[in-house]
Amino acid sequence: MRAGEGVAFEDGPDRGRVLVFGRDTGGAYSLMAFVVAPRPPLPADETPDFGPHRHNTIEETFLVRRGRLRFLLGEEIFDLAEGDFVRAPPGVRHGFANVSGEAVELLVSFHPGGFEELFILHRSDQDPPPTTTGFIDDARRLFASEFEA
Repeated sequence: MRAGEGVAFEDGPDRGRVLVFGRDTGGAYSLMAFVVAPRPPLPADETPDFGPHRHNTIEETFLVRRGRLRFLLGEEIFDLAEGDFVRAPPGVRHGFANVSGEAVELLVSFHPGGFEELFILHRSDQDPPPTTTGFIDDARRLFASEFEA
């Protein structure tokens, strides 16, 4: 695969490309390049919204290619920098927040593959855009995922 190839999508202010679909690996895994857009700075005493969730049947991995990302894994919060890697095993609560003020580039994988299809189905750059709950509803129904309010 050449640079810039893959199936591009937007997810609100974030964007990505599916590089490898689970359907192309016999369901073994999928791989996405994902760019987390910068967010407005938070007051020092405010906790960022990590979008905490868990996938009960999927392992998810994150490799930071560029930038810094604040990460939630279980109850632990830590910062990831360029080259850092984290694995969220099935059933483990996780999420992230870009508090760096700059875009963060990631490689994200799902094991087994298939979850990446939701990013294409519910991409925000289609007309009309999908409902805001469609992604979460499908993730719960198809992939035993749980999302915290």
